[in-house]
Amino acid sequence: MSGSPAPSSPFGEQLRGWRRRAGLSQLDLAAQAGTTPRHVSFLETGRSRPGRELVLRLGEALDVPIRERNALLVAAGLAPAFATRTLSEEAMRPVNLVLESVLRAHEPYPAWVVGPGLRFLASNRAAEALFPGMCSLAPEAIVDMWFGPGPFRERVENWRDVLWAGVGALRREAARTSNGAVLDLLRRAEQLARDVPPPEDEAHDLPIVCSRLHVGGRVVRTLSSVMRFDSAVEVTASELKVEMMFPADEESDAFFRQLAAGTRS
Repeated sequence: MSGSPAPSSPFGEQLRGWRRRAGLSQLDLAAQAGTTPRHVSFLETGRSRPGRELVLRLGEALDVPIRERNALLVAAGLAPAFATRTLSEEAMRPVNLVLESVLRAHEPYPAWVVGPGLRFLASNRAAEALFPGMCSLAPEAIVDMWFGPGPFRERVENWRDVLWAGVGALRREAARTSNGAVLDLLRRAEQLARDVPPPEDEAHDLPIVCSRLHVGGRVVRTLSSVMRFDSAVEVTASELKVEMMFPADEESDAFFRQLAAGTRS
């Protein structure tokens, strides 16, 4: 039988998995990581063990998330390189200040701090007014609300587009983690979406898929954007994002400003 032998080490299995996800050959990876295709092959089959510097170069070349780079190091018998802290620790105070500032500055438009696996950690007043209690819901409940039948589905005019955009986002997150909880969430979402046909190629009035919400007898058209700490060298900060909703037209802008005025009264 031809082909490479099966990996025989935890590190080799992980390395091959990340290389295949990236769509790189052993030659491509070797060139980007400053090693040889023969060495990459030996690493994947367990015939060679990597040093710390090489593992980090491989992780960088494959754009492996920081948490998973630690996992690669541990699989190679090496100590993790990146700290993992909680947001309550003093060392994370600058991160918290940034998050609080972004949430506050984004008013009167909704914004949420979201961790991996649909963990909603914080929100501003506009977000709480639009979708109350998101930060108190378990990730499984978030999936059921977004992808299943119920009030949220009835509230979103272009629900099918939003549904499949959400499934796609979960698939991308699942492809970049070994976190079983994220994979479970993806399976849950795909199960709920199984009877909903994906949207066909059709003309859209905006270049990105964003929600059109039925609120108070009007349609609120929105755009969404995400802020991340792309230069993070700590696991928790690297996994945080701020999801920000913007109005897509003047009428929707007026709605959010009226909503904000109501929350202050």
